[in-house]
Amino acid sequence: MKIAVLFDGAGLARLGLEQAGYECTGFELDPTKHYLSQMVGSGNCKLADVRDIDLSNFDAVWASPPCQQRSSARTQGNPTSPYSEDLLTWSLGLPNNILWVENVMVQGRNNNDWGTKYNAAQFLENPIQNRNRIIGGRYLEPETFRDYTRAYPEICPCITASEYKGCASDKRRASRYYGRRLTIQECAFHQGFEIPDGWLEIPEGYTRAKWYNNLYEAIGNGVPVYMAKAFGEAYNKSKEFDFTVKNTTDDSSYTYCVIMTKDGAIASLK
Repeated sequence: MKIAVLFDGAGLARLGLEQAGYECTGFELDPTKHYLSQMVGSGNCKLADVRDIDLSNFDAVWASPPCQQRSSARTQGNPTSPYSEDLLTWSLGLPNNILWVENVMVQGRNNNDWGTKYNAAQFLENPIQNRNRIIGGRYLEPETFRDYTRAYPEICPCITASEYKGCASDKRRASRYYGRRLTIQECAFHQGFEIPDGWLEIPEGYTRAKWYNNLYEAIGNGVPVYMAKAFGEAYNKSKEFDFTVKNTTDDSSYTYCVIMTKDGAIASLK
């Protein structure tokens, strides 16, 4: 299965889907995130606006549109990044038969009804962070180790994009669990990957502090690798075939794609 990973960021969701055994191509508009993504997994990430991509040659699409305008972690005015446009509705409208659209939960129950709630802690036998996300689209349900709840006790809070601001008294970041600011390596561990050596080489024009802030942001904005992997693995444990049903009333026919899973069959009109 060939998967397009839109808004690839630093490549974490793509890495998880690659670990599930799929050929993935990432697309990312932010040059800094694209630079980082090329060092993660296969490195197959293209610098492009996702709205310009022909997705008809891909079997599935994973989309993680920018969340800055929706995130409750934002506390200081409107986003200023040129890459923060809210493209959630656009992503949910993509026509691909297999579609995962991932984004943050927001305050207000009616604002979260476009998909299913998941917590990253559901996807590891020994969970390492509470991270709530919504996944919309059309996909097979992944296997989890436990039912969903917003916060499991005695587990680190969500790794955020601003962990570089953390301190022992922090009330909003994972720092409060550990009583200190986390290193980028520790943040990466909670997201399910190891920092590539190339990430630690400071590009020309950056101070160490400014570059490391970019790394914290890239990690905190990413999808946990083990979470994306679980969604991909749902298709490794299924069998797919087509069948045609003929309507004897008007002599028309319809082709369905059936995915057989251990829990039953899911049919969709082709």
